[in-house]
Amino acid sequence: MGFGQQRLIGGKGNKNGVAVSAVYGGGLSAAILKPYYIEVEDPLNGQTKQIKYDNTNDAEFLDATGILGSAGLFKGIGESKFQPGGHLKAGVRFDYGRFNETVSALEVGLSAEYYAQPIKQMLLQDDKKFFWGAYVNVLFGRRK
Repeated sequence: MGFGQQRLIGGKGNKNGVAVSAVYGGGLSAAILKPYYIEVEDPLNGQTKQIKYDNTNDAEFLDATGILGSAGLFKGIGESKFQPGGHLKAGVRFDYGRFNETVSALEVGLSAEYYAQPIKQMLLQDDKKFFWGAYVNVLFGRRK
């Protein structure tokens, strides 16, 4: 959930011109953290089992010879947790297009998210609270 605003920097000089706007916003974010399960072969009896990643079983997740694959997309979905955070975005939008014809716009910018607790993403990677990215948004439509 968030709020944003668009401020006109330069309007179209004529009906075939380009309008330039600053776009910015922010709000609340909620990350959904689902545990990751893999299917492994037990070396003692040859049976398969599904194990959940935690800090105590790094070796099993790094041993490619015993991993059979993922335990499935929905395995562990009931154990999901929410992590609260916030997001900000800022960009520049270029509205172009002829009057009464196709309305098109291009928006480019940066976004950032920050969470209250560090989020684990991958094995052997540091947990992070801050994430950033760049985006390009292309809009097509018609005026009526």
